[in-house]
Amino acid sequence: MPKIEESVFAVPAEDLWKLIPYTKQGLIKADSEVLKSIVRNGLFRKRAELEEDPSFKQIIPYGIITCGDSFYLFKRTSGQREKRLHNKFTLGAGGHMNPGKSLEPDEHYLTDELKRELSEEVRMLNGCVTENIEFIGFINDDTIPVGRFHVGLLYHIRVSNKEVYIRETDKMTAEWIEKSNLAEFYEGMETWSRMVVDCVILPPCPPTSLRRSGFAEAKKGG
Repeated sequence: MPKIEESVFAVPAEDLWKLIPYTKQGLIKADSEVLKSIVRNGLFRKRAELEEDPSFKQIIPYGIITCGDSFYLFKRTSGQREKRLHNKFTLGAGGHMNPGKSLEPDEHYLTDELKRELSEEVRMLNGCVTENIEFIGFINDDTIPVGRFHVGLLYHIRVSNKEVYIRETDKMTAEWIEKSNLAEFYEGMETWSRMVVDCVILPPCPPTSLRRSGFAEAKKGG
């Protein structure tokens, strides 16, 4: 039986940079109104085609999981499909978005896909629940090969306790790391996670648009 090719969600790069200011490498502030336009301008294409076509940006939800002042740090293994990220530490849960039952013209599709990816990657036990999901902005890095074809939607996911466990242990491992200890893993992080640390978690001065975020609040409490 022939293998079914995966269809993933993407936006023409030209359209994306009309919606948000182009930044070659870094965090781009935005609000949920922009997300509605992202969904309206998006389409589904075969992933294999998009991985070689920089005229499109594949949209990747990137959820940072926290509990209090601790961050859930993943480490990708060689069991993952994306070879360019093998053995890298990452703060983000999420992945490519696939067609759903319906594609509503608002941001709910994006958060639904984030939740789906989250449920596929981790289990929450012993009363652990998601308390809040907050959109922070976009992550872009056109300086590396994998980044040229993807843009991240940065979300902050707060959970009620630390009973979070990896489902597919052949693809990744994870552990809770205190904010004060994240620097020890910085050099081994993928570039998106480094940008989250630099721009949001431990910045010299959080951008105005991020001062009200949970990350900025955690910084003040650290």
